[in-house]
Amino acid sequence: MVSAEQTKKDEVPKSSDKKIKSAEVKLSKILNKINSLNLNCSFLSKVELPKKSKSRLNIINIYGFVLIAIIFGFVWCILGGKYSSCILEMPPNAKSMFRAPEDCSMCMGVENITRLSDISSEEFEEYYAYTTKPVIVTDATEDWRAMKEFDYKFFADFYRNGKMGRKTNDCFYFAYKSGLDSLDAVFNMDDQRANLSGDPWYVGWSTCYDEETRKLRAYYKRPYFLPKTAESDMVDWIFMGGPGQGAHMHVDSVRHMSWQAQVRGRKRWELAPPPECLYTCAWITFTVEPGEILVVDTNRWYHKTTVLPGDISITIGAEYD
Repeated sequence: MVSAEQTKKDEVPKSSDKKIKSAEVKLSKILNKINSLNLNCSFLSKVELPKKSKSRLNIINIYGFVLIAIIFGFVWCILGGKYSSCILEMPPNAKSMFRAPEDCSMCMGVENITRLSDISSEEFEEYYAYTTKPVIVTDATEDWRAMKEFDYKFFADFYRNGKMGRKTNDCFYFAYKSGLDSLDAVFNMDDQRANLSGDPWYVGWSTCYDEETRKLRAYYKRPYFLPKTAESDMVDWIFMGGPGQGAHMHVDSVRHMSWQAQVRGRKRWELAPPPECLYTCAWITFTVEPGEILVVDTNRWYHKTTVLPGDISITIGAEYD
């Protein structure tokens, strides 16, 4: 004979399961409604939660449910679920948390950087262009004007006096730990800091106007080894800063493969495999010298950079498809 106490214990899991199932149904309905209405970030940002609630418990439940819905939406977007239009844009630092697991064959057997020279575009395309093998081409910048003319003063004049000034939020800009919140701040710092004898700094930015990109590309050329059919957008990247500075360990979320040319200074790179491959693949450390071009899939390799003692570091980069 089953006791009343035992009956109550048996009913608890069933009640709990019903609540979970109910929550899942509600969440599914919300996501279906969002998907059918094609709601965008602008609309969602204007939605306000009720300001008053009968109890503290109700407030906690509301916020908890919204948080779960948002996290579920992030994960669903990244994993390519049927809700193809994301509810919100994923914060940069969170993208690597919810990314799909990598196939560790991407890094197995890769234990060092490969240095190349005098390689045809056909050979580069066949063996390196669209693989995860990081390579350095050592002879692709020999006739670039940038090798002689790019320095801090060049870019200060280009952006400050060349009618290329931009508003802070116009284009991509990374202050890193410099405390310089815009290009305007970078090119108006005091002489001592600009000459690398004051507070250290390192920044990065993208071009975003066709005229801006064309004028800069007069000082450097498309790397000769890239596949002849490869195309690139009118967007280039510039990274600049002093010794001891650089980018923290991270993984990118860009559309294509990319190359980065070390125009001035020396930069140490550290490539780390994805977390799920740490026991399968090697951590690679190498130095990129002036005049060398690094080609690496920064969407799959985690990477960190550090400017080595000596000259200011200036790097030019771009994506190719």
